[in-house]
Amino acid sequence: MKIEKKALLAVAITFLFGLAISIASFQAGDAANVPADTEAALEFFAGMSVDEVKGTDRSGKITIDFDTLQTKNPDIYAWITVPGTDVDYPVLQKTDDADPYSNYYLDHTVELAEGLPGAIYSQGVNHKDFRDSVTVLYGHNMKNGSMFTSLHKFEDKAFFEENSQIKIYTPERTLTYEIFAAAEFSDALIPYEYDFSNLSEVQRYLGDVWGCKGNFRENTAVSKESRILTLSTCYSGREENRLLVVAVLAGEE
Repeated sequence: MKIEKKALLAVAITFLFGLAISIASFQAGDAANVPADTEAALEFFAGMSVDEVKGTDRSGKITIDFDTLQTKNPDIYAWITVPGTDVDYPVLQKTDDADPYSNYYLDHTVELAEGLPGAIYSQGVNHKDFRDSVTVLYGHNMKNGSMFTSLHKFEDKAFFEENSQIKIYTPERTLTYEIFAAAEFSDALIPYEYDFSNLSEVQRYLGDVWGCKGNFRENTAVSKESRILTLSTCYSGREENRLLVVAVLAGEE
């Protein structure tokens, strides 16, 4: 009888944990399809424009003023630009949250205000140096076109073929990624669904991506040993799927 009770308790705990993960999975990719104030959403700090922190040095290299950004919010650790889209934002990760799957910036802005449009962010399960096998960044699909909304341009075959890069800037280096997939994926919480410390799990993830409906560059060199960046956002009115724009590291300087 005691063994049966322990078994039932274990089943109950497993069920509740799985339910919590499912909720987190839904939240991590959920879109913000309610109207938001356009001007407020497009400014990542009130009164500060992108041009004030993003510039070009004498050699023509893009520079980001991380000192200014991190003074305002120390959770900012990188900057993402996706040429051809409106994605040009700081990247954040909540550093004082013990939950490795924290979605704090799903509903908190870069100014730490609760609400939309949230911010572009990663979860604590990913390191902030982009050296994980797979790094996942999340962003809302806003009606006003901000955050990750314009990633949906990659659903168009012609746009996908003409635009292939993602740029990640950190205080130490610049990373260039080559996009090889824009895929209609499930709403699974990717860093929980796959154990990316295991190369076979990276291969399983890649296989699942390639098996989706979407646009692909089949000639792009990518393997389980690659360093992969995944951008995740949702579809309007379709809670069961996420749009993934998936890229492989092609160079760094």
